[in-house]
Order: sequence, then structure tokens, then C-alpha cells
Amino acid sequence: MRTSVALVSLGCAKNLVDSEVMIGLLSEAGFEPTTDLDKADVLIVNTCAFIDEAQEEAVDTILHLAEFRKKSRFRKLVVTGCLAQRFPEDLIAEIPEIDSVVGTGDFHKIVKVVRDTLAGKRVKLVSKKPAFIYNDTLPRCISTPKHTAYIKIAEGCNNRCSYCVIPELRGDFRSRPIDSIVTEARHLAKGGARELILIAQDTTRYGKDLYGTYSLDKLLKEVCRIDEIEWVRVLYMYPTRVTDELIEVIASEPKVCKYVDLPLQHVDDELLRLMNRQGQIEEAQQTIEKFREAIPDVTVRSTFIVGFPGETERKFQKLLDFLKETRLDRVGIFTYSPESGTPASFLPGRIKKTVKKMRKHKAMEVQRLISRENNEAKIGRVMKVLIEGRAEESKLVTVGRSQAEAPDIDGLIYIGNQHPMPGEFKLVRVTDAGDYDLVGEIVSS
Repeated sequence: MRTSVALVSLGCAKNLVDSEVMIGLLSEAGFEPTTDLDKADVLIVNTCAFIDEAQEEAVDTILHLAEFRKKSRFRKLVVTGCLAQRFPEDLIAEIPEIDSVVGTGDFHKIVKVVRDTLAGKRVKLVSKKPAFIYNDTLPRCISTPKHTAYIKIAEGCNNRCSYCVIPELRGDFRSRPIDSIVTEARHLAKGGARELILIAQDTTRYGKDLYGTYSLDKLLKEVCRIDEIEWVRVLYMYPTRVTDELIEVIASEPKVCKYVDLPLQHVDDELLRLMNRQGQIEEAQQTIEKFREAIPDVTVRSTFIVGFPGETERKFQKLLDFLKETRLDRVGIFTYSPESGTPASFLPGRIKKTVKKMRKHKAMEVQRLISRENNEAKIGRVMKVLIEGRAEESKLVTVGRSQAEAPDIDGLIYIGNQHPMPGEFKLVRVTDAGDYDLVGEIVSS
């Protein structure tokens, strides 16, 4: 009987790819993957540690599984990912139920770690400066619906934003070669993927380290040549590295989703300087205008941080005014979380938690009204929709996404008149709109 392994993946899609690689490696080595925690001999928790809330979720999950261990069959608990990378000694010392910890630069050695752990060793495998990056030769067990898959095109980050611990957790930015990414994309397409989502900490930096120039546009052209792929979506573009060539490719390539994920973080230039964000807000506005001129129906998404040290009421009002004037399609608002050791954690002008929460609520309320109006303007339009399956709220309703909705972070389109299979593309006419979701009916295939 094979030893069974279950993996709980926390955090972002980039972390999810690492989880899929670990399960792929373990499966290839003869272990039995399972999603049923009750049937697992070994439990792996792949953690996030980007902000306080993520760290709290990771610790709560580990403690829950440690308690779960008392009444289940699993024998070993292994913690991997960003929390293990950042606090390996603390985890080992403070949570004795953890058998082994593995950092972000060593997860490809998970098979040996699990075997050593089962043999009674307490492994701590955490490289001080992560340098590993997976490639097309490593197996992956895709955990997303088979019609959608993520590809991590690069690892690490060189931006050194003053509030961020990612360079510490993931190392310096390093791109994968184009041929490795395309080979993986072809494999995913053969397995049923119809939408590929290219991710990295900074997708617009892609290729600079390998080819001497920003090469995301070249990569997109190559991926778009894969016949089975219908949509290619790009996330996490850094505003100052969006080139005219990239805009042209996104505008002209039919398979590239007309969806721009452009995290701005704030609109006040002084705060951007304190955040160590490159460029000024005027440049970002010009980039958004270029996208809108080149692609009239483009969907623009961004994220912002409220409550950063030094954010006065006037600076916060500038953010609200920007939202009202720019009318972005998708917006995420986060409250500033001081991370120990980061330059921002030493800045004066701390904002109270109550003020941060209030500002987040205000900003999201402004954006909610904009999102509602943008959605209502779509009523009557017919759009191509990728079917996801039945709605969680009711099996009588099917849900899908257009190019304007990225999985797990944006809204959905609810359909009641037909129920196609997941992975099918259908033409849908929008009949109603909510704050973030749409309602429609299938008009044809």
C-alpha cells in the first residue's frame, strides 16, 4: 500500500504552482496524492507570509492540522513555502507538532524530505538565498479546473518595495527561458488547458536577465501559436516596464485577453517614493491611457495600499479622486501591514488600525459604485464566456468568465438558461448587472 500525501496550499497562484510541482514530484516517486485529509499519511502545508493576515492564516492552519492529527491517521506534518522560509527556527521551536520545514528555494527536494521525515528525521531545509526555479521537465499535478492553468514565467523580485518581504522570501528575479515556458504550455494544452495565465512577481520584467531586454511581448507571441489555447492572460505588470511593443501585442493578438493587471499601490508621488515604487503616478496614468487608446474595451485592474506611514487625509483623498476620475474596472484595496525588517516598518507617521480600516471601506465604496456603473453599461452586450460549472450558491445556475474576469479575484457571470460543460466557450448576452457580477443568457456556441 502506497504512502498517501495531502497538500494544503495557501496564498497566491504563484504558491499554487509550487504546490502542484511538489505533488507531481511525490506522485512520480510513488506516493499517493489525496485531497482527503483523513486518508493522508503525510500532510504538507505550503504557506504564505506576504502580510500579517497571511501569516496568521498559515499558523492557524498548521495548528488546526496539529490538532486534527490527534484524531486522524496522518503521521507527519511538513511545512513549506514562505512562512517556512522566513521563520524556520521559530516554527520548529514553537510548534513541536511540525516534523520538517522546507523553504521556497528547496521545495523541489520534497521527495527526499518526506522520506527522511517518515524515517524519523526532523528536517530543516531552508536556503538563505533562494535560487531554484522550476522548469518544463518537472512534473505537475494541476489542481485548477483542467481548462485553466497557471504558468510561472519567472521567480523572485528585484523591485525592493519598502513594504515587501518577497525578495527575502523568493530571492532575486530570474526568468525561465522562452522554450521552457512554451514546452510547458504545450503540455498543459494537451492536457485540456484552454486558458493559460502567465504569472510572476513582475511579469513585465520577464526576459531582461536572460535576453538583455524586456521580452514579455515575444513570449506572448510564442505562446499564442499553440493551437489548442484560446486565451492567454497576464497578471502582475509593473507600470514603468510596460513597453509600447507589449501594448501592441496585447492589442493585436486575438488570444491575449484584453485584461491589464497593473498594481499601482498609491497615487501620491511622495508615498510612492517612500514605498520605493519606481516612476510617478502621471506615468502610470499615461500607460493606462495608452492601453485604452489601443484597446477600447480593455479591462484595467489595479491594487492600492491604504494606511501607509505618512498617508494624510489629503493624500488619501487624492486616491479617492483618482478612482473617481480614472474609473478602473477592477480594484483591490489592502491595508498597510508593517513587516518586520522592511524599510517601511521604520518609517514615522504610523496610521491607526481603525483609520486604515475606515479608509479601506471608503475606497471600496467608491469603487463599488464605479464597478456597478461599469457593469450596467454591459447590459445587452454579447461576450465570449468560458464556462466554469455550476454555481456554489445553486446547482440550477451555471457560472462563467469573460476575458474581463480573472479566476478567483474578479466576479462571475451567472447563467440560467443553459448548463454547458466546464471548459466550453459560449456566447452570452448580459441581461442584468450587480456590483461585481453579471447575469446573462447563452445565445449560441
